[in-house]
Amino acid sequence: MVKKLHEKIAQFQVANMLREKGLYPYFRPIESAQDTEVMIDNHRVLMFGSNSYLGLTNHPKIKEASKKAIDKYGTGCAGSRFLNGTLDIHIELENRLAAYTGKEATVLFSTGYQVNLGVLSCITGRNDYLILDEYDHACIIDGSRLSFSKVIKYAHNDMDDLKRKLSILPEEAVKVIAVDGIFSMEGDIVKLPEIVKLADQYGANIMIDDAHSLGVIGHKGAGTASHFNLTDDVDLIMGTFSKSLASLGGFIASDNDTIDYIKHRARSLMFSASMPPGSVASAIAALDIIESEPERIQNFGITPTTL
Repeated sequence: MVKKLHEKIAQFQVANMLREKGLYPYFRPIESAQDTEVMIDNHRVLMFGSNSYLGLTNHPKIKEASKKAIDKYGTGCAGSRFLNGTLDIHIELENRLAAYTGKEATVLFSTGYQVNLGVLSCITGRNDYLILDEYDHACIIDGSRLSFSKVIKYAHNDMDDLKRKLSILPEEAVKVIAVDGIFSMEGDIVKLPEIVKLADQYGANIMIDDAHSLGVIGHKGAGTASHFNLTDDVDLIMGTFSKSLASLGGFIASDNDTIDYIKHRARSLMFSASMPPGSVASAIAALDIIESEPERIQNFGITPTTL
């Protein structure tokens, strides 16, 4: 009997067609450190695809911090944060990020993707609603798919459509608007002041994905809510370390009760190994540099007038 999975996989030919034409652009091995120029196939080429927004991936202080953390703690934590995988430096970074984003508390995840998978799958239930911008990042979409709540999308940055969608939802239901701060593919910024007004009008909460905003906009790079002076009006702020902070991992920031709830309900946190020590130390060192060298953000070239 023919196994159907093999039949399905055999029908996927797009990648091979591109390879045969010499047009396949993915999984190209880089033979040097991430920088404005990198080595590929022994050729020096310009790098336009990097997310190292502040150029910190090769900073000597960050590399040294990572090495020291490995010397002290080893290369991994051998467990999840929920059990034996919490180090003192995890707590240190969480406290730093809470102060940085202007929230009471944060919790770290192993990747930014896992933040949205874990948070969005647990904060709403069967009779609740997640409201998404149609151009939200894939991890927001995937997190909403893991949720038992009802998912509603509105047209990209269309506040009239968002208002229409909110107006038909039950007043008693939990409603969470989850949206990118800076949209990863379009590069435009969320209309946060308008969303805050609509959220207040219709009793909704707001979660901002600052993966592409952290370290770029706001006071000392604190993100979208800071940029608009609306930190107190945004309930949850998500961020990653794999871009401006030159590491790997992610976090969610909110009030103490919400973070405590997420720590005990988010499955991608509870059942995944915690951030390795080197990555944690790298993020702490990157945060030190960002806070002490504001010119890095100024030189990035984004100001309120250009957004």
